[in-house]
Amino acid sequence: MHMSTPEILLALRAPDSGWLGVLATVLDEANQDPRFDASQREILCQLLDQARMPREIGDAARHRAAVFETEIIRDCQAAKESAARTSAPERPKLTLVGKMAS
Repeated sequence: MHMSTPEILLALRAPDSGWLGVLATVLDEANQDPRFDASQREILCQLLDQARMPREIGDAARHRAAVFETEIIRDCQAAKESAARTSAPERPKLTLVGKMAS
């Protein structure tokens, strides 16, 4: 079954289309990443054509997604720390200079 863009947009508005929205978002993000190459796209098409996901593949995918989430969290924390270091200019150090009375 081939659906047009307006039909898909209408399907995404349905209250029970949460997973469809998540999958479409993930696919859009993947398509914008140059590291998501032709071989990965071919694997994706193969997985989508299957009626059921083999358990081993599902387990491995969940593990990889957890590792990916950890990597994203680590990268975001590093970016925040880097931004905090570079955005706040160091305050000048003041030195009091004076003459002591003799």
